[in-house]
Amino acid sequence: MRIMIIDDNTNSLQSLSVVLSDLGHDPDAFSSPVDALRQARQQYYPLVITDIRMPEMDGLSLLTELKAHPATGSSDVVLITGHGDMHTAVEALRKGAYDYLAKPINARELAAVVERSAEHQALLLENKDLRQNLDARVDKVTGTLKADLEKVRSRLKRVVGIGNVVAQAPAMRRAMDEARIFHRDPTVPVLLEGETGTGKEVLARLIHYGDTGTETPFVAINCAAIPHDLFEAELFGHEEGAYTGSRSGGSPGKLEAADTGTLFLDEVADLPLQLQPKLLRVLEEHTFYRVGGVKKRTFKARVICAANQNLAQLVEQGAFRRDLYHRLTVGHITLPPLRSRPEDIPLLAEMFLLREASRKKKLFREIAPEALAMLQQHRWPGNVRELENAIERAVLINDGHLLQPRHLRFLQEHTPQEAPCTSAACTCALTPEALTLPEGGLDLEGLITQIMRKAVDKFDGNKSKAAAYLGISRFALHRRLQK
Repeated sequence: MRIMIIDDNTNSLQSLSVVLSDLGHDPDAFSSPVDALRQARQQYYPLVITDIRMPEMDGLSLLTELKAHPATGSSDVVLITGHGDMHTAVEALRKGAYDYLAKPINARELAAVVERSAEHQALLLENKDLRQNLDARVDKVTGTLKADLEKVRSRLKRVVGIGNVVAQAPAMRRAMDEARIFHRDPTVPVLLEGETGTGKEVLARLIHYGDTGTETPFVAINCAAIPHDLFEAELFGHEEGAYTGSRSGGSPGKLEAADTGTLFLDEVADLPLQLQPKLLRVLEEHTFYRVGGVKKRTFKARVICAANQNLAQLVEQGAFRRDLYHRLTVGHITLPPLRSRPEDIPLLAEMFLLREASRKKKLFREIAPEALAMLQQHRWPGNVRELENAIERAVLINDGHLLQPRHLRFLQEHTPQEAPCTSAACTCALTPEALTLPEGGLDLEGLITQIMRKAVDKFDGNKSKAAAYLGISRFALHRRLQK
């Protein structure tokens, strides 16, 4: 550390210089306080050690000059006092002196004062640096935090959002395009229909999150998993004392938990029939009451429902309210089964393979052509979920760079065998050569109806295409299905 020493006594000046040099510092000695003051204003000295009694300028005057000038105001000033100058030393401390040393100077005391001054100057420099660069450092830290937050949001989106979605088949791409359209208007209720495992919840999350994501909640409730007598309180919430065993203070339901986000009702076909008009009222008026409550509450979330049953048939059977069905189908998407979009199987299988290999620390990176052919030939009654579980099992039990057919042998072992055509309920190949009539008689009307419904399912509910496929008019098809 650079130290200025001021003393009109040459011997004292020389002794201080030697001691400070031995301590590893860089002393500059001055016998004239006027010259020292001029030098201090030109070059910064962290520590100034000066005698009090000097002919040209006393130590107190020098202290005042040093503290008053901006170039020297932050220097630590230590005064050297004689026995009779103690009251002057106290006055100097009041005027801003860092410390004082009594004559004769003790080398240990000098070293301690210099060390404390060095620590003090280091703190001053750090504080000055923080003040001067605060905005830049805050911007840097803020930028880092924003980047980290964006990474966390991205990872969270992959976990609770839509993650990676594979849609190469035209029917699935249309479904995703419609989902993005519905995402832009949260006031439109949406009904998703499709077989189990086709990805209805994935599409529901796409409607909620869109392509850019959202921080609003996605609240899912499985209508088939909640007892009917508890469903109303689970959905609408309840006030204190609404029923035996109700929570003290009441409890909000899923309608409130969804806030301004999305309420996803999975397996909506199992929604209790007596609650369906209440849900319809929520969709139409956007208000509701808790169970046992008198306060009207506002509902602000979008509603997405999913069903793996044919709701239109349930409506005709009286198992689902017609008015609620028509309200839900304002936004209506039918998801095709995996067997009708074979072009998606290789992409889905590869995605699941890489993901499970990473999770389970396996070597799998590719799928052999023969194994891929097995996957494409499989019927996948469980759809995408079944494919995902099959790949996970293959990766769990085996390892290697290439997924081989032997790794998927369990698919053939668990494939249901078709029963021989011995009853009217069976499905026979509809060609004259392969057609075998059952011995016990045939329900022709029922068989025709089944064929027509299969044709409608084959074309994802498009009755015009189904009628053309069967070679009949659309009116005839509609009349037959209405019987």
